[in-house]
Amino acid sequence: MMKELMVRAIYCEMLGYGVSFSYIHAIKLAQQGNVLEKRVGYLAVSLFLNESHELLLLLVNTVLKDLQSTNLIEVCMALTVVSQMFPKDMIPAILPLVEEKLNHPKEIIRRKAVLALYKFYLIAPNQVQHIHNKFRKALCDKDPGVMSASLHIYLQLIQVNPEGYKDLASSFVTILKQVVGGKLPMDFNYHSVPAPWLQIHLLRILSLLGKNDQR
Repeated sequence: MMKELMVRAIYCEMLGYGVSFSYIHAIKLAQQGNVLEKRVGYLAVSLFLNESHELLLLLVNTVLKDLQSTNLIEVCMALTVVSQMFPKDMIPAILPLVEEKLNHPKEIIRRKAVLALYKFYLIAPNQVQHIHNKFRKALCDKDPGVMSASLHIYLQLIQVNPEGYKDLASSFVTILKQVVGGKLPMDFNYHSVPAPWLQIHLLRILSLLGKNDQR
């Protein structure tokens, strides 16, 4: 019943009506429901609250618990919320768990972990300085989704310090050649063009690395 009511609350919020009374129930649904109810609860929380909302602190323990779950769906939901919105002050509490997920056997978990770390870098870059080597591992991941997710982080890092990543120029060129050569799955193609957004990302990175450097 609560799940259906929460869906209606989401619809009302999207129409512009105030449904602040339901925010706490969205958090409770994410905390206490079964997998489907948790999914609706997490969705509602991500739509209702922003990173500075005081109620978000009530969700921290739930995210911690779900990140340690053996249920892949629960881990995915927790990583999705973390990558969309999470209190800056609480990042140290979950950072080790998100780091662990970079070595997860399932590629979707590794991809979501990279996106969560990208979010952390945007809001608190100093807190992820120590795991730059793990970004390199993600760049070399056998799954193209994980690799492409890591390019978001590298574009930000290289904008700040291009000299520190020139040793990766050959890796980016190799990836670009593989993309242009159609080595990626067909899912990445857009109107028969091989992964155009990925190509643009790589070209931006290479333009930053090659600026004022003839070699």
